[in-house]
Parts: sequence; C-alpha cells; structure tokens
Amino acid sequence: MEGAFEQDLPINGHHLHVQTIGRGTPLLLLMGLGAAGDKWAPNVAVYQEHFRCILVDNLGAGRSDKPQQEAYSVAEMARDAAAVLDALGVEKAHVNGISMGGAIAQELAIAHPQRVKSLILTSTFASVSNSFRTAIETLRDNIDVMDKKAFKRLNQWMTFAQKTQNTRPDFLLEMAQSDAEYPYPMPSYAYKAQCNACLGHNAADRLKKITAPTLVAAGACDLFVPYEKTMELCEKIPNATLYLCKDGGHVHEWEHLEDYNRVTLEFLLAQNE
Repeated sequence: MEGAFEQDLPINGHHLHVQTIGRGTPLLLLMGLGAAGDKWAPNVAVYQEHFRCILVDNLGAGRSDKPQQEAYSVAEMARDAAAVLDALGVEKAHVNGISMGGAIAQELAIAHPQRVKSLILTSTFASVSNSFRTAIETLRDNIDVMDKKAFKRLNQWMTFAQKTQNTRPDFLLEMAQSDAEYPYPMPSYAYKAQCNACLGHNAADRLKKITAPTLVAAGACDLFVPYEKTMELCEKIPNATLYLCKDGGHVHEWEHLEDYNRVTLEFLLAQNE
C-alpha cells in the first residue's frame, strides 16, 4: 500500500500500534470492540487514494498493549487517540469510528473540537440501550466459556443482518476464518475490559458540543444499535446527516462495502475542500 508505515508509539503510559497508509489530509480510523486497525483494510483500499489513513489498535487490541484491568474506558481511549495525533504531528484530522470506535470518536470530538475536521459515526451509540447491554454482557460473560467457533457464530448472529446470514453464508465463513487466522489474538480479559468500556459510555447530554460536520452511518437491521439510538445521534449533534443502509446490520460497512465506501468517501471529500 502506498505510503504505508507502522510503529509502536508510547502513549499515556502504554504503547499503541499505529499504521499510516496513503497520502493527503489525515483520516483517523478507530475500530470497534475486539478488533484491531487491520480490520479497516477494505475501506482503506479506497480511502488511501485521497487521505493519509491513520489506523490505531485500541488499548487491548491487535499489537497494542493489553493491561490487565477490569475495564478500560472510552474516555481513556479518546485521550489515546488525541495523543496519537500529537505523536504524528497531526493538528487536525477527519475521524471515522465504528461501534466502540464511534464512541471514542464522539469523546474525541467533544473534548477536542478544533482537531476534528469532519466526523463519521458508524454503527455506534451515544448511550446504552437495554438490548445493547444484554448483547455486550452476553458476549463479555461467554468469551472464555464457549469454544471459539461457537463464540464467533454467536457474535456473527448478533452483528450481521439476517438477510446477509441467510443469503451469504460463505461470506460469514470467510470472515470467521480470517479472524481465526489473525496472528495477534485478543486475550479474553482485554475483550472483557473493552466490553465494559462500551457499557460505561454515555455522551448523550454532551453531543451538542460536537462542532464538526457529522455523518451518522447506520444499518437499518442492526440488532446491536436500535434505530432510536441512531436517531439520538442525528438529533443531538448539530447539523448531523444520516446514511441508513437498508439491508445492513451492525457491520454494514463490510456487508455492503461498495455502498459504504462510496457514501463515506463522498462525505469526506466534500468536507476536504
């Protein structure tokens, strides 16, 4: 990949693994629960033609440090994200965050509005619904109880739209196989700590502080994030716009990759002028 570079950066008392790919205006990419920055690859394939993509392995994931804590916090990971920008000499960046990464992006945009050129909030939430809490607690409490294959099937049942599950079983199998072969697996204690970070996130009353142009990207068939939580973002963030993927689940950015890449790239380029 053009302009690809990776490094371990000392950030707030621990080390985070960061990749930069492409050239142009910086675009900070924040991944969700249990996933490393590598999972952005299908999106970066398009973004890198226009932007300097900054992929962060959040605390506990990928090749970043994995401190033994009962819980990380979204606010802590947002401070890490700001420190990554500092370490790379980036004053201002576009930001796209998926799920937990979207929660981190909210906190970053609230705490450092001058550093966020535009904001994409993908399949994410500002406050925790009862159904979301049930899902995350179920995953958290079974990560080291169920065998890995069964756990992955449960996770995919929650995150992929039913239409995708029923019509594209080979796609789900391919995704599961790729995750199983990832060479930097996440220990269960770190997964639990990230789950607890998600459950502790609540920015609903502070969304009005976000000043960056914002695109809320959601799947209409998302079991994790119900429509009313998507609308909470749209209604409370000033001048936010909505992209709703009709048949998309929680991971519509992979299920409907071409549509997601097209819509988000158009938004980013419009804000890049």
